[in-house]
Amino acid sequence: MEAWPLPTTPIDTVPFTFVDVETTGLDPTTGDRVCEIALLRVQGTHELARFESLVHPQRPMAAGAQAIHGLTDAMLADAPPFATLLPQITHVLQGAVLVAHNARFDVNFLRHEWQLAGQTFPFYAVADTLALAQARYRFAHNSLSAIAGEFGVIPTAAHRAMADVMTTWQVWQRFVADLGTEGPVTLAHVLYPNNRRSTEALLELVTMLQDAIPTATPLHLRYQPDKTPATERVVQPLEVYYERGHGYLRAFCHLRQEERHFRLDRIAALTAVTATAP
Repeated sequence: MEAWPLPTTPIDTVPFTFVDVETTGLDPTTGDRVCEIALLRVQGTHELARFESLVHPQRPMAAGAQAIHGLTDAMLADAPPFATLLPQITHVLQGAVLVAHNARFDVNFLRHEWQLAGQTFPFYAVADTLALAQARYRFAHNSLSAIAGEFGVIPTAAHRAMADVMTTWQVWQRFVADLGTEGPVTLAHVLYPNNRRSTEALLELVTMLQDAIPTATPLHLRYQPDKTPATERVVQPLEVYYERGHGYLRAFCHLRQEERHFRLDRIAALTAVTATAP
């Protein structure tokens, strides 16, 4: 597992890969697949690499999906399957923070395609322009096209992967410019727009998790959800992931004897469990 970037890192020193997928439907758990993918790797305002391809979804196109993006079975008949594109996709994603609008949708489909290819989806820190919009703005609508329209960004095409990637990048640059008026912009601003901690406290938390996951170190945490009493738990940390502007810890909870997901901003205290602890 790659170490994820620290929240204090200035964003102009970090590569970001913008991603968009078009799909045969809305839910990979019911068999929907990726039928087009686009990636744009940038650092600061400079493009580093790009990749786009139609993808053979190995299933028929749903009529509703075709009505949105216009891709037909005939257009995809000679396209490569996702598994054969993995080396090129991985190259553009390597070492970058992934950015998408409503990133949960794209990441869920990417994870599913990795699994179908017999691979483990790598850890990627994820910034979501939808989460940034919801946390810092009051747009009439938070769709990518509506936000772009508010900023005067004109998409080159609707609901095609590279066009949406380029629109997301332009919207992102506006968001970052607005953040920059308040001071230096770090990863904490874009990965955790809903964060309640100081950057220093967030750094301490993320560093402890980063050290604990590869060493399988159990952790004691005090968890404080909204409007409910805090609980004390010992957990085995498994993964940190990002969704809708929040960081989450996936861990085996010894209290509940099952995997649970803990929002990072609701972890009130976190300490390593030592061998002599009761």
